[in-house]
Amino acid sequence: MFMQDDLATTAHASAAQSRDATWERVTLANGRSLHLRPVGPRDAGAEQAFVAGLSPVARFRRFHFGLNELPAALLRTFVSADQQTHVALVAETVDDLRIVADARYVLDGTARTGEFAIAVADEWQGLGLGSRLMQRLVAQARRAGLARLCGDVLADNEPMLALLRRLEARLAPDPEDASLYRVCLAL
Repeated sequence: MFMQDDLATTAHASAAQSRDATWERVTLANGRSLHLRPVGPRDAGAEQAFVAGLSPVARFRRFHFGLNELPAALLRTFVSADQQTHVALVAETVDDLRIVADARYVLDGTARTGEFAIAVADEWQGLGLGSRLMQRLVAQARRAGLARLCGDVLADNEPMLALLRRLEARLAPDPEDASLYRVCLAL
């Protein structure tokens, strides 16, 4: 779908966007630094490369079905977040500006609840990045006046469930699907 030259061009565009956008530099448990910033339309190639680079298990945990790359319409939605009704952040490496995590929430019809999702590249898991992203989503949701963030988490995704327990989320088995937990964080 995207050629190597497109990815290089997108990385350079992403770098320019990073300088212009609201971003935060964070240092993780392994001592490496990342930028956390809003996603934008120029990130399409980098976002597609991120999803394609996830292991099959990580992609399944994020999307709950088999997926090798984002369909074009979903990719457009992912990189067109308005940062109000659809808040989307990426974590990118400082050295090569590669996206290594994606976190987002989308308001439901009541505008008081956001549906969240997070994905972290396999080699970046277990370093506190998911926690940092979730904390940033929570802070943004509070500023926006939301009452809660909710999401569906696979019952065997113990790392994510553990993170949400640390954040004192309410976990309830999905009554219609034993493979899922419905998770809500009161804000």
